[in-house]
Amino acid sequence: MSLFVTATFKTRLAAEDALRRLEALGVSDRQISMLSTDETRGRSLTLEPHSQVDQGVAGGATAGGLIGAALGAMAIAGTLAIPGLNIVVTGALVGSLAGLATGAVAGGIVGGLIGAGIPEYEAKIYEKEIRNGAILLAVEARDSKEKELIKKSLQMTDAHNLAA
Repeated sequence: MSLFVTATFKTRLAAEDALRRLEALGVSDRQISMLSTDETRGRSLTLEPHSQVDQGVAGGATAGGLIGAALGAMAIAGTLAIPGLNIVVTGALVGSLAGLATGAVAGGIVGGLIGAGIPEYEAKIYEKEIRNGAILLAVEARDSKEKELIKKSLQMTDAHNLAA
């Protein structure tokens, strides 16, 4: 049984709301993965020019908490950019999707998500949503109790395609 809870978000604000709720539950940035197209990242997730990214990201844990850590990771070099697929990945799913960067995983995003334990039918929905500009948020719960709490928390947001 997978401990991932996944959902897509149409806007940065919706994703930030979800991250705030997750932070209130005690979810750490190490449990969070985000996937988006490079275009979505550029349009929705990057910081403004001259925003002192280095200082902001370094202080993200204090100033922005989980939001600063998760969105900051999307804005800096800790992410995995997958050439040819136009996808950017950060967090716990980087290891599962790293093979995409070298072409080792057949099936693109779908294959990588399946490899991470996400069912094929959900992975296909997520691939379509990501390509249409959505942000995929995947949270790896520590146990089944936390998984249920994460699911309930995300149900109170503007999450789409929520699966647990």
